[in-house]
Amino acid sequence: MTRYRLAADIGGTFTDVVLFDNNTGVYRTEKVPTTQQNLSEGVLNGITRMVGDFKEVDFFVHGTTAGLNAFLERKGAKMALLVTKGFRDLYEIGRANRSEIYNIQYRQPTPLIKRRHIFEVDERVLVDGDVENPLNIDDLNEVINEISNNGYDSVSVCLLHSYKNPDHEKQVKKVIQEKLPSISVSLSHEMVREWREYERTSTTIINGYIAPIVEKYLAEFEEEIDHRGLNKDLYIMQSNGGVMTSEIAKVKPIQTLLSGPVGGTMGSLKLGQSIKKENLICIDMGGTSFDVSMVINGEPDITSESNIEKFPILSAMVNMHTIGAGGGSIAWIEGGGLRVGPQSAGATPGPACYGNGGTDATVTDANLILGRIDAEGFLGGKMKLDWQAAYKAIEKLAHQLGLRVIETAEGICEIANSKMADAIRTLTISKGIDPRDFSLVAFGGAGPMHSMLIAENLGIKRIIIPTLAGTFSAWGMLQTDIRHDDVRTFVSLLENTDQTKMHEIYQNMEQEAEEILKQQKIKKEDIEFNKLADLRYVGQEYTVTVPLQSSLNTHSLIDLKDQFHNTHLRMYGHNNPEGDVEVVNLRIVSFGILKTQEKVFSETKSVENPEPIRRKNIVWNNIEIETPVFSTKVLAYGQTINGPTIIESNTSTIVVPENYHVHVETMGNLEVIRRNKND
Repeated sequence: MTRYRLAADIGGTFTDVVLFDNNTGVYRTEKVPTTQQNLSEGVLNGITRMVGDFKEVDFFVHGTTAGLNAFLERKGAKMALLVTKGFRDLYEIGRANRSEIYNIQYRQPTPLIKRRHIFEVDERVLVDGDVENPLNIDDLNEVINEISNNGYDSVSVCLLHSYKNPDHEKQVKKVIQEKLPSISVSLSHEMVREWREYERTSTTIINGYIAPIVEKYLAEFEEEIDHRGLNKDLYIMQSNGGVMTSEIAKVKPIQTLLSGPVGGTMGSLKLGQSIKKENLICIDMGGTSFDVSMVINGEPDITSESNIEKFPILSAMVNMHTIGAGGGSIAWIEGGGLRVGPQSAGATPGPACYGNGGTDATVTDANLILGRIDAEGFLGGKMKLDWQAAYKAIEKLAHQLGLRVIETAEGICEIANSKMADAIRTLTISKGIDPRDFSLVAFGGAGPMHSMLIAENLGIKRIIIPTLAGTFSAWGMLQTDIRHDDVRTFVSLLENTDQTKMHEIYQNMEQEAEEILKQQKIKKEDIEFNKLADLRYVGQEYTVTVPLQSSLNTHSLIDLKDQFHNTHLRMYGHNNPEGDVEVVNLRIVSFGILKTQEKVFSETKSVENPEPIRRKNIVWNNIEIETPVFSTKVLAYGQTINGPTIIESNTSTIVVPENYHVHVETMGNLEVIRRNKND
């Protein structure tokens, strides 16, 4: 009988593994160094520390960065693009808009594919889906011969108006696979059935660019875990907050781009449900990056269109803002001023205190010098830190700045905190959202260490530290369901909408989604559908996505229109209730419900005051103060702690400044409230 549920999240510095034991009802965690040369090696190292027999694993979900790394480092596949004859320059022209109008150094991104790798195919489908010019097979064969002769690894196909009629794209794929069966083929209508040719082309190109890399990584990883006895399906975390089998991930690897960080968002959603908090700002600070996402009104903030590295992607993704600020972010001097990040020391050599040859001062080194991190007890004592190496690295900067080492260390942390607070403002204040109305959920190895100092920058008074904060993204992956998103372009005035046609489109999407979920072994009774629509005022370019709350009828369309007006007002600060509303796209979100494990609530409230495990000198505002240090191992439900203090766990350290009050809630999570100085 199988007994374990397993999740693994690969970060830039550490790889996190979380295991749930069905027999004992206990979660166990491991944090191991990420092995950059072979990412799967670090995952397997973490698993083998907890699982003796891989055959006992019942469910395994994995967050992979293979695709994202290939994309960011421009190390994707050698790829060809097939387009409709006459539209070879569509991708390079892109859009004429300037996204940063006040940046005089702004440049459009360098295309992922050069013009010489773009081939025209003789065919033409009209905007209504009618075929004006049938696919010329002879012409296609000539193109395929060129592809074969040039040794391409991947082919992306984006034919005009294929979102409306995909028959030509399907024919192209069939011919390519007959002649070149080993080549990866990405079709635009399989990526997204939505208009906007440039955005759809960009999405398909990114998928094709990373497809061979992700396919190779997953195939090798599957082979390795199969060899070790784990013969269950491998699930992959998706950017939209759901999971999918690795077989589906090989077809749509673009959905793995935010595979790791999204786990934390979904974990925060589950946490918010348990503590009855619907509005959350989720921050994940690891060794390399700082990721911000949100839960709004009890739902993850998901966008249907995003930009990564200035490239548009038409694919449902958790709305996430990432900056290069983590424990490994390097401090440096420019123009006589101190800077932090975005460069990172990574896992190798890592911060100077890791003792692996690193000499650059990092945020982790600064926290060690300030006394916030225990050199002997880092990662629960599994890793010893070199205090002298950290001191020398920061001392080098201090001499250049004319400051004391302690002042420089605090300056490094304050700059990092300010950058992270600005990242949160990008998702909140810049969009008319007041962060003070939200609770801050902090996780990742370094998130709890900086969370209260970041919150102070933003006026946030409530911070939640999850029980498994250091490996929370991996834990969140175990709380998700299989998810599939689909979209169809359907343009019509809302008041004149053909409800029969609209119903047919939704029904077709449901049937296709059901087939995809069945491929992933989901029973029909475990499938749920959510209908949505993209609406806009007539004359606008962009849309607002609104859920269809009930069955499709005249009343529900009126409700849909009212929701649109209200949402438009909330998002943009204005609306026009008298204006004509137009439906542009119909969407469906399909869930395959998986069994998840509920955390056990503690019913016994402790009346004893917690005792610190030791006291140590820690720097607070350039002054050394003897500070109590507590361990999460000895904290119990109902206990309270007042700052300043340090709370340690096996995978993270929680820094609690003065005027903060910590309460241990029923599941072991910590709720931290900022007190007024006069209280």
